[in-house]
Amino acid sequence: MLVAIKDIEFYVREMRMRMPFKFGNVVADSLTALHVAMDLELSNGRRARGWTADMLSPRWFDKNPSKSMADGIRDLVDGAQAAATAYRKSSRGGATPFAIWEAGYEAGRTWGRARGVNDLLASNGAALMERALIDGLGVALEQPYFALLQDNVLGLALERIHPELEGLELAAVLPAAPMRSLCIRHTVGLVDPIRTAAIAPEERLNDGLPQSLEECIQGQGLRYFKIKIGGDPEADFERLAEIASLLDESGTEYHITLDGNEQYGNAADLLALLERIEKELGVFYHRILYVEQPMDRALSLDPALKSDLGVLAAKRPLLIDESDESLDCFRRALDLGYSGVSSKSCKGVVKALANSALAWQRTAAGHPCFVSAEDLTVVPVVSLHQDLVHVAALGIDHVERNGHHYVRGLDHLSAAEQAWCFERHGDLYRAEGQSGFLDIREGRIAVGSLQRPGLGVDGAVDIEAMQPLAETQLS
Repeated sequence: MLVAIKDIEFYVREMRMRMPFKFGNVVADSLTALHVAMDLELSNGRRARGWTADMLSPRWFDKNPSKSMADGIRDLVDGAQAAATAYRKSSRGGATPFAIWEAGYEAGRTWGRARGVNDLLASNGAALMERALIDGLGVALEQPYFALLQDNVLGLALERIHPELEGLELAAVLPAAPMRSLCIRHTVGLVDPIRTAAIAPEERLNDGLPQSLEECIQGQGLRYFKIKIGGDPEADFERLAEIASLLDESGTEYHITLDGNEQYGNAADLLALLERIEKELGVFYHRILYVEQPMDRALSLDPALKSDLGVLAAKRPLLIDESDESLDCFRRALDLGYSGVSSKSCKGVVKALANSALAWQRTAAGHPCFVSAEDLTVVPVVSLHQDLVHVAALGIDHVERNGHHYVRGLDHLSAAEQAWCFERHGDLYRAEGQSGFLDIREGRIAVGSLQRPGLGVDGAVDIEAMQPLAETQLS
């Protein structure tokens, strides 16, 4: 199947956060979402529009303190436009989706080197374009994402990403069917209140949603938690002890992941934290599934740290996230003692599919490794639906979700978009008052209704509720 990209348009949506979110050394209190509309034509003459969206969160991609937020946002937008140019150019006369993807990915790397930005940020523009392409292709063929993958409509050549996958078909790696429900792994930010009683009266939101971790557990039946750690073993332990006490009191069979967001400067400090947790918080320690990106990406994949990483990995499995800058990073990480890599739509779903195939192959050979599902504040409609559809296709049972906690439900959507959510996805959302929210029951959300043509968006985007990028002053 050959595809030609006919047009690409950019739109922007601004939204306030109901409470600040701190990860690493960054505190966010508002979000800007960049939306992309891609018009394409298949070789059989069918036309369709595909959508995608990502939050402009440059501080996660590039933690260089000398760069301003405006600089980072400009980098992300310019990178997306560079990838869009490559998609248009490479598809003239028609090309396979995978060939277009390769051209877009390489264009992003070339642009990044010329701009002096890291590979993680440079790949985001191509990650945006690939989802718009996949969404439009599915809409044109009237096939959902899972079917596109099963039949390899994208023409994926896994061995061009990981050479050892020569001869492996993606269909062999996928589950028999996409997940119909997923467990929420609730994010606990560094400034999030733990117990309700600790919230000062003047800081109460009183917006109808849970604010403290205690309220989230009581109201949503959560069992999976992703807890941010800040790089100070003493301060991190004290906060984890408070959280462990609350979780133990709840009586739930809980599971934990720890996320360092690159804040640990050496392996010794992290080891000290893990050893103290093991000694003093035994139940909590044994429920830690993995530790995500504890050290700075400049150190994380240094072969000189292999021995230290082995000691850490003997305690709890280690996973890379920000260090997953290029296509070969997961392979390199496995050789150093890591066992996991995150799937994040902002890093690219094609890369995540290849990494999932590699994890499947290594595990089958007796070397267990895995792909996790992580969030970068995805919210309804576009980015949330696409990420959920992708995770469901990979067969991952639990997924970090934080957008619904820090952005109030569907408040940022237009009335038409809210109506589409309730009409088409009554299993995923519940209407309440003048808005609506994810319908979290016993810690799970239903995602079966997202199995629609494309990546679950189904064209449910109100262009009139956004601003064209060309008319927006970003800062």
